[in-house]
Amino acid sequence: MSRYWILDREDTPQGLPLGRLLARIREVTGGANGVVQLRRSQGYGEQVCQWDSLLDQADEVTVAAEDLARISEGTDEWFYDLDARFDAPGASIAFGVHDSSALFVDAPATMIDRVTAPFRDVQPASLVVGTPSAQKGKSEGPS
Repeated sequence: MSRYWILDREDTPQGLPLGRLLARIREVTGGANGVVQLRRSQGYGEQVCQWDSLLDQADEVTVAAEDLARISEGTDEWFYDLDARFDAPGASIAFGVHDSSALFVDAPATMIDRVTAPFRDVQPASLVVGTPSAQKGKSEGPS
């Protein structure tokens, strides 16, 4: 698996192109009608907060990819933090929002270039410096 930060911005309240990332993951995996396992959901809006409440009671919540796609456009509801996994036959791709500052994607090496291709500002997680954890050799977030 290869982890990358996507630092592109967009003009929505969320500020990050999460909808584009999820659409690209669905396209690359061929799993347009798949499901997503949410492991963390924090942000603004009724559905986002409902998922957050459900995650207080469970480690993961399963949602339809199309439901997450609707929310991930970032206009009526948006995420501050999201940790999710899209599972399709032959592929599992983790992705999300880190502290409203960047998107992340963690995909098999055979897919990562295709997933990140539409984005302009993409950096391997190992190259992001400036955070205390990065200085110890473990990058947890973008600078």
